[in-house]
Amino acid sequence: MQIYFLHHSAVCVVMDEALLVFDYFMGNLGDGMASGSISDEEIQSAKRVYVFVSHSHGDHFSRIVFDWEKLSRNVTYLVDDTVSYPHESAVKMSRGETFDDGYLHAMEFGSTDIGGSFYVECEGKRLFHAGDLNYWHWRDEGDANYSRQMQLHFDREMKYLRANVQDIDFAFFPVDKRQGSGYDEGADMFIDMMKPVSFIPIHFVNFADTLEFAAKHLSGDTKVFAVNKNGDKLL
Repeated sequence: MQIYFLHHSAVCVVMDEALLVFDYFMGNLGDGMASGSISDEEIQSAKRVYVFVSHSHGDHFSRIVFDWEKLSRNVTYLVDDTVSYPHESAVKMSRGETFDDGYLHAMEFGSTDIGGSFYVECEGKRLFHAGDLNYWHWRDEGDANYSRQMQLHFDREMKYLRANVQDIDFAFFPVDKRQGSGYDEGADMFIDMMKPVSFIPIHFVNFADTLEFAAKHLSGDTKVFAVNKNGDKLL
């Protein structure tokens, strides 16, 4: 298995039999995963391609992904049902719904923004991509009531996740410094509750933020990766 951080919240997991692509939002296909994008050749050469779309925000989704079926007959789209762009072959999912084709099992979980998040089992690996699930408290903006409501919302989603998922090998979760103080509280809570084997930051501002967050967790049981560039091969 290989993991490439592409850009923002877009990641690609290369399995023996498939490519798993999460929240791809870039434009036309590029030079390949190592450059932070997906190439025509990578789609065409994969035995299977699974494309996960957590929601329709422009930093998580591009309609370009629906063109990939022109390159391969074996593309499966697992799309949150808030994404309104019509596509006949997409599997629309919502919180609590599952997909299983005998090779890959997926369940959609909630978010504290629009859309959802995905837990995936494939080739013996257990993955979780958070989409925009996070403790978005924005407390430095001074709205204490909003922060309290967000805490309740985040706690609810985390309890639901914990009740349904016991183990995670690789978690992709936001570490967004735009929140100011306490920007990584959601990520810390996720690690404390879910105890993933490995944690990969997404939805961050600068690559240095991931190095700072990884250094903070050096002594923990979860291996926290730092991301150095778009197209970084993390595993």
